[in-house]
Amino acid sequence: MDTEIEILGPMAVRCAGTVHHLQSAQARVAFARLVLAGPEGVTRDELADVIWPGELPPTWASALRTLVSRLRTFMAPLPAESTNPLAKLGGRYVLALREDVLVDVEDATRSVTAAQEAFNTGDVTTAARLATRAADRLRLPFLSEHEGDWIAGWRERLTEYLVTALEIASRAALGSGDHARAALLAEEATARAPERESAHRCLMAVREAMGNRGEALRAYQRLRRYLAEELGVDPSPETEAAYLALLGPSSPASPSGAPGAGPAAGHRPVPFTGRRQEMATLAGAWARAARGRRQFVLVTGESGIGKTRLLREAGAAMAAEGGLLLVGRCDENAMVPYQPLVEALDSYVASSPDDPLDAVCPSARGPLRLLLPSLGGPCAPGELPEQPVLFAALTQLLLVAASERPCAVLIDDAHWADPQTVELVRHLLRTTAEARLCIVVAARNDLPTSAQRRVRTGLDEAMLRFEHDGDGAEVVLGGLDLAATRTLMHDLITGTTPTPTRTTTTTRAATTRPGATAAGTESTAARLVRRAYSRSGGNPFMLLEMLRHPAGLYAVPPAVARLVAAKQAAIGHDATRLLQVAAVTGPSVAFDAAAGAAGLDVLAALDALETLLQVGILAEGSQHPDRPAVYEFRHDVVRQVVDEQVSDARRRHIASRQRQVAGPRNSPHIHSG
Repeated sequence: MDTEIEILGPMAVRCAGTVHHLQSAQARVAFARLVLAGPEGVTRDELADVIWPGELPPTWASALRTLVSRLRTFMAPLPAESTNPLAKLGGRYVLALREDVLVDVEDATRSVTAAQEAFNTGDVTTAARLATRAADRLRLPFLSEHEGDWIAGWRERLTEYLVTALEIASRAALGSGDHARAALLAEEATARAPERESAHRCLMAVREAMGNRGEALRAYQRLRRYLAEELGVDPSPETEAAYLALLGPSSPASPSGAPGAGPAAGHRPVPFTGRRQEMATLAGAWARAARGRRQFVLVTGESGIGKTRLLREAGAAMAAEGGLLLVGRCDENAMVPYQPLVEALDSYVASSPDDPLDAVCPSARGPLRLLLPSLGGPCAPGELPEQPVLFAALTQLLLVAASERPCAVLIDDAHWADPQTVELVRHLLRTTAEARLCIVVAARNDLPTSAQRRVRTGLDEAMLRFEHDGDGAEVVLGGLDLAATRTLMHDLITGTTPTPTRTTTTTRAATTRPGATAAGTESTAARLVRRAYSRSGGNPFMLLEMLRHPAGLYAVPPAVARLVAAKQAAIGHDATRLLQVAAVTGPSVAFDAAAGAAGLDVLAALDALETLLQVGILAEGSQHPDRPAVYEFRHDVVRQVVDEQVSDARRRHIASRQRQVAGPRNSPHIHSG
């Protein structure tokens, strides 16, 4: 016999194809109390407190007996172990239903738990189905005609389950590529539980995946303002970390993690390793800033080396120590004047429970309203006040923020900054000497164009004074070393950190090779780590892309190929010719031989070589005073990308030129590695 008890919405009992309703509101709340009590049951006083949550009527005892009698009559058709499911045992009323009776509240909460388990295992289809079904049930009102502590407690509990279901359904929709549905569900979750940080993080992730970083930032700002106004607290470190993650470029979520079936595929987070000294430098700067001595840190490195990740980790550590994080990023074609500082300060204004403009002088309020989006800006650049007025207003606002608590301004992708933004940063550094302020700027150092060199020159000039005074430092990020590469690979694959006393298996291949001995397996694992390190040059982006590629370490990941193509597009014809010769030759090449095979005169070849060094494709190899200068590829995978682009005809031409340059009796100065 199929029986279902529906407590949510219009209360009903469906039994043997017939729907039964309780007409009395008091009977409905008593029935719900008995059903949800389960085999534990309720005492007479507990049942009376739910039916009459205020003062008990004088005749409540007799009224309760009459109500229980009516409930027994109503419940008689329900399947139970005894004649009537409602019995009084040991002074408690117990509703003893058979296990096959379905209760909608219990079914919905079980579905939420099962949906979470399915999502955690990567089964987004099942997670979406279960979470959606649970949410549809849990949206229905719970005893809307009654109040009282017990009912309020259950409503709060059911809302928690509902919001959890909405979050799971939203993340599942995001994983399957349905961004519009994911956004609707996340918005509903934040509306139903505005204090719940996980719901806001879900919405931030959805907006970021949709490519709308501004909306993602505003979701964080709304949460921060609500927490400050209603609860008097700051967002949790996890939420601050999600906020910092918005520094990086948007990347739509994959339904099951990274593409491919390689050992690193899946949802496992990328560990942060190998940057102890760099983090110590940033921690030292932050400590000095917190004591009232403004600091400037310039973080540089090639594309994919981990500048953004370093900013995120350092920012999370600063936030954990009570710091105020103001985050901005430069876009290549920014539409907003002074973009990173406007983003950073607008976040502060939008999330502040008080009006920060009250603390700045009246002359600064007008310019700030014209510039900051949360105050009505930005207006057209031609309508903005003159630069000194804007600089003074922004400086005042930043000083107000730093007066509240130590403040970290994190600016990513500064290589795209326009000259006005660089000048603003320099102005802030000059005028905030006594502020509790740490400005951290991250920029690529592998761009060859004159515009980006001008940006770097401006930052370098700003750094000179502060390095001399001990208030500035440059953190130059290089590739991970071999030990950090091994840790990264091991953590991604096994989820644990290898101990230094033994070599650990790092790939599935190393553990499943038939007949492999323990020593042989360890040797294979070590060789694979060295190969990954050699091909990536310790560049975390390239390393991760290779690990995630289904064909393994020896294939060219598409993302790496796109990065190399972008660099090639900027280096010019002569540098491209020299690069092709170098790639065909091998991991390293003598300059004289490469220049001759490329058909370039010495000066043109030197210009091309300097370009390739600037963009980080080549590096100086071991030099000997009596031998031609040798240059090596920083990343073997980059050499492979270029080599695979060379046509057979050009390859034959390069080989012919190399023979001509070498002469009939001399071999070319080529080092094939």
